[in-house]
Amino acid sequence: MEKVTYYGETDGIALEQMVRYGKFDMRVKHFHTQYEIFYIVEGERVFFFRNREYIARAGDLILVNSNLIHMTRSVSGSNDGHNRIILYITRDKMESYDARYPSLQLGRFFDDYYGVYHLDREQQSLILSLFRGLRHALEAKEHNYKTGIDLDILAWLFKMMAFVRRQRQEIPSDSDNPRYKLAYGIADYLSEHCERPVSLDELASRFFLSKSYICRIFKEVTGYTISEYTNIHRIRKAKRYLEETDMSISEIAHTLGYESLTYFERMFKTYMTLSPLKYRKTLNTVTYTNVPNPEFSMRPPE
Repeated sequence: MEKVTYYGETDGIALEQMVRYGKFDMRVKHFHTQYEIFYIVEGERVFFFRNREYIARAGDLILVNSNLIHMTRSVSGSNDGHNRIILYITRDKMESYDARYPSLQLGRFFDDYYGVYHLDREQQSLILSLFRGLRHALEAKEHNYKTGIDLDILAWLFKMMAFVRRQRQEIPSDSDNPRYKLAYGIADYLSEHCERPVSLDELASRFFLSKSYICRIFKEVTGYTISEYTNIHRIRKAKRYLEETDMSISEIAHTLGYESLTYFERMFKTYMTLSPLKYRKTLNTVTYTNVPNPEFSMRPPE
């Protein structure tokens, strides 16, 4: 059960607070062009990104980079819910901030510092104050409120960048645990070789373990199946090929090891909500996150 206690958006910015009661695992493991500034008010969550698992608890800040493959789920054995706030910033909006204040290099900062951070009381107060201010501005819509929102976010990002650079990111969970080491090794291998089919037989031979054991441990630790993790990395690469090359849809599918064009198109639509052809057409007009189409949302699917 869940309750959205607030949602508001304007020109590349969206703010959402949601309370979930009981166990919740993200249904769609995804990536998206938005940047996320994720704050846990109450409870705790498992995050999986960068081929590793991280635990985030109340008072923690999670920075999610654009196009970062990630998922969240409940901590194992816990049926407790959580209360979280997310500030979404589209890639276009972040690029506009960088164009206005190039010395900040905000896009570069998220590339280098995405992750989980423990905040002290003063830092927690700063981010909650930002959220309260944004919510008031989005609700009141006073004269020049959009400019005020941009200024508030930029001021907070400036402060946030300073304290994030001074502290260490949360380390991955149980890196010395054999089960986690195995799952992390498989995740590294799949992400490095995603442009060709990697069979279970190949994984079993490489890691000297049975196929069934590999599948079970990988799913338990990461929350993904082997095929899900392979496909999501392939589709992220497909998205890049569509954006940066003139390769045909069939050429991209072949390059990424898909023997069936139909299966590739179905997988692409699973993660991107559009077919590869429709996605490429949107690139000639506006970017993915800003398309005024009911198939798209500022809020990524969960």
